[in-house]
Amino acid sequence: MKARSQVKKAGIVRVVLPILFGGLIYCSLRNSKLALFQLIHGSTLDRLMLSLQRISSPIAGLSPEWFSQSLPDALWSYACVSFVLICWRGESSFYRGLWLCFAVILSLGFEVGQLLNLVPGTFCFHDFLFSIIAIAIALLTEAARKTPVKAHMASVPLG
Repeated sequence: MKARSQVKKAGIVRVVLPILFGGLIYCSLRNSKLALFQLIHGSTLDRLMLSLQRISSPIAGLSPEWFSQSLPDALWSYACVSFVLICWRGESSFYRGLWLCFAVILSLGFEVGQLLNLVPGTFCFHDFLFSIIAIAIALLTEAARKTPVKAHMASVPLG
């Protein structure tokens, strides 16, 4: 039962929260002329996003460009890879590796697709770099979870 609780907590912290936070940043701080905003124009979701943008407008000019432009992609990449790692936790199979590769390709594929003009949008090196860093953090977070704290402490010099 404890393991199930830990998986739920990891899922919320490492998957749900990054998706929500990335979505909040994207919807409140990005240019409303983006394709997503045009797609939902006139819907209830459109009114919600316009309200979010109005509320966040005082801080929109204060946040660094990477925060509003690249961080949402990085958070979504982190969540995508973390989801696979959590779902396949404890498994060391071909399928775990396959799903992990799929998550990485999905996370980086949109930027590469934009670079190759296969996906609408503009390639951004910062988005690509932030996503690579986020994927590495997801992998390191999972690896650190497997390493017992006592093993870390035994190798730390004391004085």
